[in-house]
Amino acid sequence: MKKYRVLQIPPIRFGVVLGLINGVIGMLVAPVLLLTLGAAATAADLNYAPKLLGIPWLFAGAGALFMPFIHAVGGLVFGILLAMVYNFAARWTGGIEIVLDEKP
Repeated sequence: MKKYRVLQIPPIRFGVVLGLINGVIGMLVAPVLLLTLGAAATAADLNYAPKLLGIPWLFAGAGALFMPFIHAVGGLVFGILLAMVYNFAARWTGGIEIVLDEKP
């Protein structure tokens, strides 16, 4: 078994990977958002919900359409910041130690 230490993570590369992962999550969340927000906004027992020209469905549809992009950009920014914080903390602590076993 060999021990390795992760001393530095490239922030841009980590941000891109996390952005892609969050973009996929956004594509999974978008239909749920469309159904729940649209159904809740057009419910029959809500008298205060604006029903003029299908406006609630418009907002829910726009939210569902842009959800993968919003998640991807948020993941990119958060991934860059997270990698920068890890790199800063790894200087003080020596990084995360990983033990790997070589299979024959």
